[in-house]
Amino acid sequence: MMKNWKAQVSIGLVVMVLAFLIAVQFKSVTKNYEAMQQTSIRTEELQADLKKEREKSDDLQRQLDAYKNEVEEYRKEAETSSGYYKLLSEQLTKAEIMAGLVDVQGQGIVVTLNDSQKRTGDNITDLNVTLIHEDDLRRVVNELSAAGAEAIAINDSRIVSNSAIRCVGPVILVNDEKMAPPYTVKAIGKPDQLTAALNLNGGVIEMLRAFGFEVSIQQQSDIVIPKYNGTVTFQDAVPIEKEETAQ
Repeated sequence: MMKNWKAQVSIGLVVMVLAFLIAVQFKSVTKNYEAMQQTSIRTEELQADLKKEREKSDDLQRQLDAYKNEVEEYRKEAETSSGYYKLLSEQLTKAEIMAGLVDVQGQGIVVTLNDSQKRTGDNITDLNVTLIHEDDLRRVVNELSAAGAEAIAINDSRIVSNSAIRCVGPVILVNDEKMAPPYTVKAIGKPDQLTAALNLNGGVIEMLRAFGFEVSIQQQSDIVIPKYNGTVTFQDAVPIEKEETAQ
């Protein structure tokens, strides 16, 4: 009789433990299900927001294309005219080139920069000194601009007045585009003049090569640089209206 009582108690304890475990598991599953539902709802909201933003982007792109077509029609009309309207068309073309809003081509140079092949053990303790950084690209762009480059691009991303070159972790952002080595810098201008500017004694290229960086400069007669791929907007800067002179 005693044995039966002990067996019943043991079975009862086992059943209680199992019931407790099942209850805990049920609560866990319920919480997970609720979390999944919330995640699903949040995902649907994000997808809806993304859809709206895409629709806005498509609408803006259609408006931009329409404006471009209108400008092109006005330009063609102006080019067939003489005098003031033709001059305006030429000035518009120059402004678009300077702003980076059109594809351009011409003679110039192509500069390729790659990380140094030196590694730890070659009297180097910090691998950062073997990497091309944003300052290196910025110095190359500045030298080319000072030497008269009329258009510059890094990995085919056009450099314009509001372009930013900055380092974010292991990559460099140019116009918010992630880039990794090798970096190809294209510049349209007088090839000899641009090459001489980069090869100055103590200049950016000499310093890079001294640290083991791979740098090559090639002169080419026909380089194509694409237009700026971003959106140019001005909210705070407005032109100053000229006061009319008294007659």
